Amino acid sequence: MSSTIEGGADEVRRPAVDEAFVRDAIGHANLNVLRIALYQQTRDPELAAMKIETYTRRGSPVALPVLAKEHPAEVVEKAVAYLLQREIVPAPPPTFEDARSLMELFEGETLSEAGAQWGFEDLAFEGFPRSAEWTKRPPQNVLDAFDVTIVGAGFSAIAAAIQLRHLGIPYRIIERQSGFGGTWELNRYPEARVDISSFLYQFTFENGYPWKHFFAPRAELMEYIDYLVDKFDIRRHATFDTKVVDAHWDESAKRWVLETESADRGRETITTNVVFSATGTFTTPRLPDITGIESYQGEMFHTTAWDHDFDYAGKRVAVIGTGSTGSQLIRAVAAEAESLSVYQRTPNWVTAIPNYRDEVPDGKRWLLANMPSYHNWYCYSHHTGQIRMQEMHVLDHEWRASGGLINKKNDEVRAGLSFMIRKLVGDREDLAEKLTPDFAPMSRRLVVDNGWYETLLRDNVELVADGIEEITATGIRTADGVERDFDLIVLAAGFQVEKYLHPVDYKGRDGARLDDLWAKDGARAYLTMTMPGYPNFFMFYGPNAGARAGSFHSWMEVLSRYVCESVVGMIERGAESVELRESVYEDYNARLDEAMNDVLWETE
Repeated sequence: MSSTIEGGADEVRRPAVDEAFVRDAIGHANLNVLRIALYQQTRDPELAAMKIETYTRRGSPVALPVLAKEHPAEVVEKAVAYLLQREIVPAPPPTFEDARSLMELFEGETLSEAGAQWGFEDLAFEGFPRSAEWTKRPPQNVLDAFDVTIVGAGFSAIAAAIQLRHLGIPYRIIERQSGFGGTWELNRYPEARVDISSFLYQFTFENGYPWKHFFAPRAELMEYIDYLVDKFDIRRHATFDTKVVDAHWDESAKRWVLETESADRGRETITTNVVFSATGTFTTPRLPDITGIESYQGEMFHTTAWDHDFDYAGKRVAVIGTGSTGSQLIRAVAAEAESLSVYQRTPNWVTAIPNYRDEVPDGKRWLLANMPSYHNWYCYSHHTGQIRMQEMHVLDHEWRASGGLINKKNDEVRAGLSFMIRKLVGDREDLAEKLTPDFAPMSRRLVVDNGWYETLLRDNVELVADGIEEITATGIRTADGVERDFDLIVLAAGFQVEKYLHPVDYKGRDGARLDDLWAKDGARAYLTMTMPGYPNFFMFYGPNAGARAGSFHSWMEVLSRYVCESVVGMIERGAESVELRESVYEDYNARLDEAMNDVLWETE
């Protein structure tokens, strides 16, 4: 069942259905998910007694818990009988301990306390599972005299705004782009879509959202964003097309002073109690440092500035970059262009997902809406699959001493992906060699296959792995001396992810500068969010915030809860500021460095 921040569960709406319809709907079900949802409603002991096995698709890093082969038919019959009842009355939401036992039945293994708590929150049976709360709500006049400024308007900002709304704390949003969405507002290139399941790429307090695609394309994501913004009345708090050009902490006033600039209003000064920087890391384009790039006379643009007025049909096109964006867009370009040359500096591990471009079938959407708790457990199944990816990162020192590369699981996935490359490119050994990385899977983010291999096999497509020597007035010359002429060059070089607060130079207490704080060991923060010398300042998706596994949106909920609880504590104590102690900062990062010794990023 879906739930909302207000805590009310939607009533089950059941159209007139017959047995054939129900069986068809169940045909789209994850049967282990269906078993647990059905057990939660009926407490049928036969469902609890069923055995679990693990299944891993070749080339996939995720081992999933599935029903043993003797059970599916029985689950189907029990579910048909249940769903054909005249009236369905959903069971009450489970307690934490009950949910933990259900999760362990689903997984077929015992969960840690932390794992169970995280899973319970992600199941989101009711209310706002990761909300910040008052210990004692202050008088309204105290709240009215306080405000928070959120810089940025992507998903992190939306999560923070919803938390602040829940608490009744006044806030404003300042965004340099023209609308909500962050990197999704910026990226409008062909075939742009998420490479994480829609049922994971969502907030838990709205996890009943009726997704139309298993992996939402950009347009559907923008619909989801608009839905959230309007439901939680965020739009009226936002100012767009406005840049923060300067920011400093005023110690005497105990407030931040922000200088903004917009075409309509010119420069303005804003003072605010607290700043949340939610600018993210995927907003500042990286332009390739290539000799002669300024001399090119044809059409050229970065993927974040896609010119939809330029018709590439029948044109000679080059794409520089083969990460998640470059590999995602070439399918559409190749279908229209006369020719496409894909320039690859470093190959990536690319994994196939069977339903990547598929719509969610009507039967599955009906089941998600009408089988009590099925939606919760279906989303949980994606969560637990992601969490299992963490084992891929851990160095097994005994395994490596015996000749292994990372650990048994990682090496198996590497072998599976290598096999898949050769299977998909057939007898093109030259292509297989270019496409096979020399580093371990998960050293970099896996790229999802959006027709990558089949596109490279088209007659009008070539993969160029020789280094680019120069961009000329008419095209690109590579290190082997070959020059190719193009009508369009697409720069898919990604983002300057190390520019965490770009373009604002925040000055903390006594003029503290991040360049000085980070000069010794690079960008660092406590829990990725706070730094000494920066009172009342929190950043989302700061240094080391890229989670090893799990839902991005769930992590943003956790981070927004943390910062809002910090603000709540400050207001309740009557404190004017809150600041991280340097000793805490140093100790946290020392422990982080120590922990990093056991993950593969230190070896690759």
